[in-house]
Amino acid sequence: MKGKILALIFFINFTSFLSLNAQWARTYGGSEDDFASSILQTSDGGYIVYGSTESFGVEYLDIWILKLNIWGEIEWQKTYGEDISDYTNNAYSIQKTNDGGYIIGGSISVSGFGHQFWIIKLSSNRDIIWQKSYGDDLINYAYSLQQTSDGGYIVAGNTGINDAEGHDILILKLFFDGTIEWTKTYGESKDDKPSSILHTSDGGYVVAGYTMAFGAGSSDIWILKLASDGTIEWQKTYGGSEGEIARSIQQTNDGGYIVAGAGSGDFLVLKLASDGTIEWQKAYGSESGSAHSIQQTSDGGYIVAGETSSFGAGNGDIWVLKLSLVGDIEWQKTYGGIQSDEASSIQQTSDGGYIVAGSTDSYGAGERDFLILKLSSNGDIDPACGFIRESNAEVSDAGISSSNTDIIPQDTTITPKDTTITPKDSDALVYDLCSGGQHTLSLSAGSGGTTAPQPGTYIYDHAVRISISADPDEGYNFSEWSGDVSSTDRWLSITMDSDKSINANFSMIVIDDVWEEVNKSPCFIATAAYGSPLHPYVQILREFKDKYLISNKLGRSLVSFYYKYSPFVTNLIAKHKVLKVIAQMNLFPFVVFSYSILYFGSTITAAVFIVIFVPSVCLAWRYRHKFRWQNRKIKNTNSHRF
Repeated sequence: MKGKILALIFFINFTSFLSLNAQWARTYGGSEDDFASSILQTSDGGYIVYGSTESFGVEYLDIWILKLNIWGEIEWQKTYGEDISDYTNNAYSIQKTNDGGYIIGGSISVSGFGHQFWIIKLSSNRDIIWQKSYGDDLINYAYSLQQTSDGGYIVAGNTGINDAEGHDILILKLFFDGTIEWTKTYGESKDDKPSSILHTSDGGYVVAGYTMAFGAGSSDIWILKLASDGTIEWQKTYGGSEGEIARSIQQTNDGGYIVAGAGSGDFLVLKLASDGTIEWQKAYGSESGSAHSIQQTSDGGYIVAGETSSFGAGNGDIWVLKLSLVGDIEWQKTYGGIQSDEASSIQQTSDGGYIVAGSTDSYGAGERDFLILKLSSNGDIDPACGFIRESNAEVSDAGISSSNTDIIPQDTTITPKDTTITPKDSDALVYDLCSGGQHTLSLSAGSGGTTAPQPGTYIYDHAVRISISADPDEGYNFSEWSGDVSSTDRWLSITMDSDKSINANFSMIVIDDVWEEVNKSPCFIATAAYGSPLHPYVQILREFKDKYLISNKLGRSLVSFYYKYSPFVTNLIAKHKVLKVIAQMNLFPFVVFSYSILYFGSTITAAVFIVIFVPSVCLAWRYRHKFRWQNRKIKNTNSHRF
């Protein structure tokens, strides 16, 4: 008995240790864009992440699902997409189902056939039970779905003509096998778009999004409360003079609703009663930001996540706010690097912390990657994570007013179609952002240009993605990167996952019309003088031209002038032996000078020139001075005689 008690105590302490030490931050991706849309905690304590990938799958965007354990390590990963290059498979929402599996929703498109809702039902062991598309030749995007109490599904999206106003909200109610129970559209002549649908405790539904057909500003939050058959129980807009949109809605413990979105660049949060009246409204000042996900927490407050450009490190950081029951800020933090980072989904985890899914340009394998953060209850991860910062948003009344709308839902007819996609394995690169390691970048440049940042040695944190560029001088082109990176792209993004030594190489620009003259002319003055273009002296002169004349504007002008007027002189020299000898005598100093510059450099050439030229000048001056003195003496002698 005593042994069992000790074992139980050990188990409790061990699981508590795991829980307290399960904070982490990781990126998942490949060389192209990868976007995480949604994340859920699974019954084993791990997580399932849902999004889109360009790095893996078929040709463009495919649905991508990762199953992670409690520490963020990948247990399995699959892409879902068609083997047709012009398909686009966008991921938007994933939900757990009562049978332990998942329902996933997004959109699928083929050139010439518009977009269609795309729903896939997975079993608990990730086998596809059924998969269907829903739509016609219009543009149909599915943004949110949820299992209903009868075992079926409710799906929200929009429908309309591509690149035209007049998109309406489209709601599908499906049976458990994906067949349609009812379909309805909600909207007016301008754009109306849903972002979130929720199965409510009374058996109906609540839809949140925005409308441009009603309200006070350019766009207003639009919320529809629906009965189980899709008829409208109440409908309201919420807005001010600026544009407002809703991105997330959740039913609260008191039967009301919490709504998160954006307005005037602020995080916007509305607490509504069950009938849609506003209980409180708050704007969390960031001047440039948007809330993407909100959830009520176990203490009755709220956790909200999105992105902001007003706080943090750079062009957009993940921003997480923990709010009290009445919307006061309990803590607020940003997460990210100098590039763009944003959160799309947040959920409280079983240990009282939070799991955040989003995407990053600051870290990872290339372009955008999945970014998953496991936070403690106060928003911390690990002291080694240098990308966490406090923010200081001001809280104010949002200035939102509500008004009723009077839209009448319209029945529609949609025929579901079976699809035949086959899941494929992927091979994500994973980076731990809190390893605490640092790496050195040694950046250098060959002659003819420089780099940005400038050549030198730099130290970066592990998994940071940096941009470097090569900047050629006038008369040069960028050739390639060499060393630990091999690429001909002038602008390059690299991940600092090890020490790297990189060199930028440049090549001289050769003017096209100059080369045309070079190639079409059978011989030039030096070739005519020495009898062959392969003569060593001709080769020396040509090498000097290529290295020291073509590389600058003045030299290119001289070469162009030479090739323009030399053919006439060349023909004369080629026909007369005497002119050949004269040309050789005149070219010889140029050959010596060119050889010296090429093989000894300008300094030695200048020194030799001084050693040879100065004594010669001195001797000439002395001879001339002596000659003039003798002439003057002779003239004086002659004058005395007369």
